[in-house]
Amino acid sequence: TRLRRPCHSQLGHETPAVALVRASLTNGKPLRWNRVNDLPDFVFFNHSIHVNKGVGCSTCHGEIDKMPLTWRAQTLYMKWCLECHRAPQNYVRPPDQIYNLHWQPPPDQAKQGARLIQQYQIETTGRLTNCSVCHR
Repeated sequence: TRLRRPCHSQLGHETPAVALVRASLTNGKPLRWNRVNDLPDFVFFNHSIHVNKGVGCSTCHGEIDKMPLTWRAQTLYMKWCLECHRAPQNYVRPPDQIYNLHWQPPPDQAKQGARLIQQYQIETTGRLTNCSVCHR
């Protein structure tokens, strides 16, 4: 089963920045966000497919619970993304570890990852590196 845990119900829920989020929800005025990761318009990215296929939050975002302000933990360059798309067994986690910001791959990650690829039904025939998967 997929876990749902809104980040700010657990992390930093008493900080002034999150108070702004709550105020926005209460008064209906939208927040003005400063993007940390801003992909080009020609890149398609969907969080849910990554989370549902075993990619943990901290893989891309880092240990945000240790960041007083959120910063970019990874480049998100195409080369970086392709490393995972070419060898997802090195990155996927068990479902109960998706939201664990401090998860570390086990010594037998290749073996565990291969099992998780089957569990998540991740296609490994090269489709993940087809340009049209991300560029639409």
